[in-house]
Amino acid sequence: MPFAVPRLEAVQYDGTNGQFLADDFLSGTTLLSDDGQLLRLVDGTNDPEIPLGYWLIRQAISVGLFQYIGVYSDADFQARYAPLP
Repeated sequence: MPFAVPRLEAVQYDGTNGQFLADDFLSGTTLLSDDGQLLRLVDGTNDPEIPLGYWLIRQAISVGLFQYIGVYSDADFQARYAPLP
């Protein structure tokens, strides 16, 4: 019997990829501010704030549609998730 798990995707905020995270990774969000240390997004529901080095997690819910899952420090990300190749 195969295992089935939700597809989750993650990107780490590196201080330079804020526009990508807003426009492409979490389409439908608006970049409120990005000073290279803290990224603030507005999506009308969660309005995530992502500190430098933190991971942003999304789940594919349909082709081309994604749901915001959460923001995790590097230590929490490493403890909770196992990246797949």
